[in-house]
Amino acid sequence: MGKVKRNMPCPCGSGLKYKKCCGNPKADVPSVVVQELKQIQKDVMEFAFTEHKQTIDQFLNQYSFLSDLEESAQKICVFNLGVWGVFTQPLADGGLTIFEDYLRKKGGSILRSQTKEAVQSWNNMAPALLQVKDIANGSVRFEDAVANEDITINMNVKREGPFIGEYVLGFPIQVGGHTEFFLQFTIYPKKMADTIKSKVAEALERFTSEGGTAERLMREDFHHLLMKLCQKDEASSANTSVEIEWANDMERETARVLEKGMLDAGHPETFVSWALGVWKSYCAKKAPSIKKTEAFAAALEYFINTISKSEKAVSQAKLAKKYGVSASTVSNRFKDIEAALKDDLDHHLELMPS
Repeated sequence: MGKVKRNMPCPCGSGLKYKKCCGNPKADVPSVVVQELKQIQKDVMEFAFTEHKQTIDQFLNQYSFLSDLEESAQKICVFNLGVWGVFTQPLADGGLTIFEDYLRKKGGSILRSQTKEAVQSWNNMAPALLQVKDIANGSVRFEDAVANEDITINMNVKREGPFIGEYVLGFPIQVGGHTEFFLQFTIYPKKMADTIKSKVAEALERFTSEGGTAERLMREDFHHLLMKLCQKDEASSANTSVEIEWANDMERETARVLEKGMLDAGHPETFVSWALGVWKSYCAKKAPSIKKTEAFAAALEYFINTISKSEKAVSQAKLAKKYGVSASTVSNRFKDIEAALKDDLDHHLELMPS
């Protein structure tokens, strides 16, 4: 293909002239480039878990602490270890990272210069543990817990957060002219702030005493810090339902089932704690006769998702399947809960984490 003239339509498909699009380094990044970059993130991980499946499995299996975690914490660790391994560890032939191997084999299919430039910058990707300092429309200003430097990341804050004071674990990358998280991120509630600061300080002290530097910690020794974070996250989550005084063992067991179900669905710990408070309120009002804890847990999760307008909401049928009960049972229990808490709904919504 010959050289594109300045007044010709840009080959990226944006509909703009080349001089006002990819031919202008100061122009906003075309949406087609942003979409390509989002797709490439998925393609890289698919490449890793197909072309290098055995290597990735062996890499993850060396971290024995994963088997001791509950499912939700385990998923968090596997994702973060997986991304870290793909981008920083020499797991491919010739001492390459899997990402470098992806570029070697697939990079030629990336045609747009802006897309290629952004993807190549991901070679320097490293995980980051960040505390929310300020929230604006479409972006969040964080302070890096290790580097103590500010970083602004494009993201829309949803009902589940993150909120000011909370910590976020993710992999910042360049997507066009701004910074985003690679695929997904993990939120740690504000009440864990002191614990997180302590864990970071311990990790820094250990790493630097062995000749490392703060700048290299997250790229080279991330797995040690992640292990501590996941274990603490699991422990704090496991204690949530225990802290509430329940009238009997069935109420307590229902709380445990609900807590696990909502954490597995990806709800943050603060939101789940609030949901358990709603369950406690229902129990105090109705003193329910509980024969099957899963039935009440499914109905309450549906009730919570409904009143909070959660983006993680699913149908009664799906919740019934998840908890191993019938859809009609979920429907009947939901109606009971809805009627019992009707007069208290505004109060509970005021207490809901914002």
